[in-house]
Amino acid sequence: MPTNLQILLIVVASVFFLIVLYLFFRPLFTRSLIQNSIDDSQSSLFEGEPQQGSLGFNDEDTSLQEQELIILNLVSMDKSNFDMNQVLMLLKNLDAKYFDGFFSYRDIHGKEIFRIASGINPGILEPHVKTHVLLLALDLNQVSDPSKAFEIMLDSASSISEKLYASICDASRAPLSKQMIEHLKLKAQEVSRLKSLRDFSE
Repeated sequence: MPTNLQILLIVVASVFFLIVLYLFFRPLFTRSLIQNSIDDSQSSLFEGEPQQGSLGFNDEDTSLQEQELIILNLVSMDKSNFDMNQVLMLLKNLDAKYFDGFFSYRDIHGKEIFRIASGINPGILEPHVKTHVLLLALDLNQVSDPSKAFEIMLDSASSISEKLYASICDASRAPLSKQMIEHLKLKAQEVSRLKSLRDFSE
């Protein structure tokens, strides 16, 4: 019959063993989970040549350059698919322009600010599409005022999320925190600063 001390030692040893296993496998699991989430969020929409339904930011009036993307996701709170007719009507009412399967928000001069597509491949938004994720994408290098563009996209995301009962999430589909908002604002401000320096040097 094992004594209380022996039982205690066995329990402590078992707990220690489980902790070691957790610490060993946690980085592998977390890295895989984050990577899969990011890959699923971006859905290869920004790679390769622009195709119908893709979000390649290559307007004819802009020169090709490296993209500096900010991505937000609007995820249905109960994970059910959005009413696509409601989504399409809402985006049109918010003055978004439909183009090749996605919606484009443009400034008063007609220059694109950001795009909205389905967060599920192939990314297009059409009446027959079923999706519980809307993806908003802003290329800071393509807009004249990156900081203002991010504010407009964030305000639009808030307005759309309220009407569709969706949660605003970051690129990895984690709930958008105040810290992440500040981080993205700083990123936009840094791009604005670099653009100003380039314009000044030219």
